[in-house]
Amino acid sequence: MDRFGVVAAILRRFASGEFSPSHPEAWLEPLERAGIHPISLPLCCQGANFPLAEPLRQALERTGTFELVPDISIDTIVAWSPLTYAHEIERWTLRAAAALPDDLLSIRGLTVQGGPGLRELGRGWAVIGRLQLSGPALQSLRGPLELFGDLELDGLPELRELGPGITVHGNLTIAGCPALPGFPPDLRVDGAIWMDVAGPGFQWTGQRVVTPWPGVQPRPVAVGRLPQGTLDLG
Repeated sequence: MDRFGVVAAILRRFASGEFSPSHPEAWLEPLERAGIHPISLPLCCQGANFPLAEPLRQALERTGTFELVPDISIDTIVAWSPLTYAHEIERWTLRAAAALPDDLLSIRGLTVQGGPGLRELGRGWAVIGRLQLSGPALQSLRGPLELFGDLELDGLPELRELGPGITVHGNLTIAGCPALPGFPPDLRVDGAIWMDVAGPGFQWTGQRVVTPWPGVQPRPVAVGRLPQGTLDLG
């Protein structure tokens, strides 16, 4: 069986809930060779494979490069475990000390807390839900990045680049990012863009945005203009 046959067999077992995470040496390398980072598996657990989320999380954390923390629905009445009856993980928190993978997929919201060694977000991410990023050293969102929800950049003092190919099908909030010089010309935001402070020389083009939530406190400052192709809320 070739390497893609091995990966197909792994994914079939995962989809049916018959996947065994107990021996990572049997599945870590084949998935990575095929361009599927194994961290995507717990981020996508649902239905029959939901009980795999915790053993997958534990197996991956033994690699020592990141920590995954599940945020369980308030309706959970049984303690979090491989046999939990929790019907949903609302979102994940990913704590990463260093580099993050390319081509990451999450079907739930994701909070990424970067350590001092995390300087770039991986390329080719797709998140169904909100993505919130924070970290003292993150300098670049390299793109492509597609979010079926909101993007919140909060507390990124070294962020200097929003790479090409970033699409946000919700709102973009930028706070605590004083080094960001502007927006890339192909940035697509289908909702509003909010910023706490647009630094001197901040560059943008396009139409005026009016925040649709004037009662929010503290009220974000709406950026004056958007890149071409974004939704005009004015």
